[in-house]
Formats: sequence, structure tokens, C-alpha cells
Amino acid sequence: MAADTPSTIDHMNGVQTSEEVQIPDEPPISESHASAPKRTEQATNGHVSNVHSTNGYTSHGPTNLTGKVALVTGASRGIGAGIALELGARGASVIVNYMKGLDGAQAIVSQIEALGSKAIAIQADVSKVPEITRLFEESKAHFGKIDVVCSNSGMESFDKTEDITEERFDLVFGLNLRAQFFVGQHAYKYCEPGGRLILMSSIAAGLISVGDHALYSGSKSAVNGITKSFAKDFGKKGITVNAIAPGGVKSDMFAQVAWKYIPGATGDWSAEKIEAEMANACPLGRCAMPVDVARVVGFLASEDGGWVNGQIITISGGSGQ
Repeated sequence: MAADTPSTIDHMNGVQTSEEVQIPDEPPISESHASAPKRTEQATNGHVSNVHSTNGYTSHGPTNLTGKVALVTGASRGIGAGIALELGARGASVIVNYMKGLDGAQAIVSQIEALGSKAIAIQADVSKVPEITRLFEESKAHFGKIDVVCSNSGMESFDKTEDITEERFDLVFGLNLRAQFFVGQHAYKYCEPGGRLILMSSIAAGLISVGDHALYSGSKSAVNGITKSFAKDFGKKGITVNAIAPGGVKSDMFAQVAWKYIPGATGDWSAEKIEAEMANACPLGRCAMPVDVARVVGFLASEDGGWVNGQIITISGGSGQ
């Protein structure tokens, strides 16, 4: 699964992600990150800065991204916001892309700046190729280069197969596949040699079977395919390409969609019951937070992740939901 409009579960496309045109905006994620396990006693919101200690953030060590510039699409909320914060905490300058959540994007920029890194919010609807071009042009003009691109925008959908129209098909594939394809194409054109591209897939892409999810699963399975091909093609510039495949991630709309992944669940279940069932389905006994996904992206973006290429990386804590 992944993120999107009337979603509830954040799957990197993040929730990150899109909506009926691009991901609906949610408030800053500091609260959701507070529930995530801390790497050190002092780490706040799960992010550990390599720059200096602000709000408890401390040194990140060998996977720091000092001197790098990272562009994250759909980054005003949910998983995308978590990724932007993590990359900023590791020292990267970050472009926080948003479609309509200006307040959320500016809040993430402020949090990144508080960590000692640079950040800017740029509005663009990545479902439109000319706007993708503008996003990359403005990003490069502001910071002088782009090293890392994380494509997080998209949408989650539950549609009865017999009811899917051409328009609905085009919408879901347009956001989850077409938009990511052209973001990836621009990453190849604009990224520095040795750069990184991280796309958003989902455990629903062939790893689990969920009812009324054929359209969504198909769009994410296609992302896996372009990831493999991009990794081959982008090697000419030394750019690695990987996709992350999150399971359910607790975000702002978690309870509204998560129940659809629980066998026997109904829409009238309480948020507490849904979270408990999702946690019970995970061997680690809890629900994922945006920071759990963001840390993997931080690794892939770093020098330590330089020999990981063409991979679809499941991030589910061992859960099948």
C-alpha cells in the first residue's frame, strides 16, 4: 500500500502522497514520530542530526549526507515529510515539494532548518510533466545541483474490479506510475553523477493479496518494473535506482484505510482496535511510523547505500499488512 488521497495508511508514496491529484496535506509529523523508537535517549521524533543537537538530535555518523541536495516529492505530510526530515537530519539540503499543503511544507522546512540544514518548499503537481520540469529547474537553480531524488507522490485506491472505469484506471496509473516515471526521467537528466533515485512501491505489489486492490497493486507492480530498468539505464551516470515497498504506516488517516487490510474487519471498528490488530500482525508488535521508512531512504541516499541498486526493499517489520 502507499499513500494517497482518501487513504489512511501511509505507504510511502508515501500517503506521501497523492490524492485525487496529489496527496492531501496533513499536519507536521512530529507527533507521529514521537511514538517511534528512539535511536538514542536524546533523539526526538526519531531523527538524529549529524549537524548539532537541536531538540535532542545528535550525530548521525557514517551515513551523513552533508553537502548533498535532496528533492522529495509529496513531502508536506506523512511518509514524505518523514523522509524530508530524515535527509535534513543527516545533513542534506532538502527541497520539500508539495501540491497544496503550503503550511505543512513550510513547517517541515522550519524543522529541517532547526537541525542546521537548508531547505526550501516548492509547489508543483507532479502529475503534470511541465510542472515536474519546473520543479527540477527551480530546485537546481536554488541549490546549484541535485544529488538525491525521492519520488513519494501517489495515491492509494480500493476499487471493485467490475466497477473500474477508464478514467479511474488512468487516474491511479497516472499518479502511481506515470508521475513516478517522469520524475525518474528528470532525475536522470538533472542529478549529479553518482546520484540516487528512490521510487515508491508497496508490499501490495505482489507480496500480499488484498481485495478490491487490483488497480492499485497493478500500478505499484509496474513501479517495480521500471525500477529494474532504470537501474540498468541510469548506470551510465553512476546513479543508483531502488524502490521501497512499505507496509501500513501510521499516519493521519491510518484508521480510515487500515481496516481494509485486516481479514474480517469492518469500517466501524475503533481506531484503537484497528491499530491493535495491525500491531498484532507484526512480529515486532507495533505499527510502523514514517521514521521507520525514512531511515531506510536515508541509508539508500548515503554513501553506505552505494552498492544497493535495482532493488525493491520491503519495509514492513515482517508484517503482511
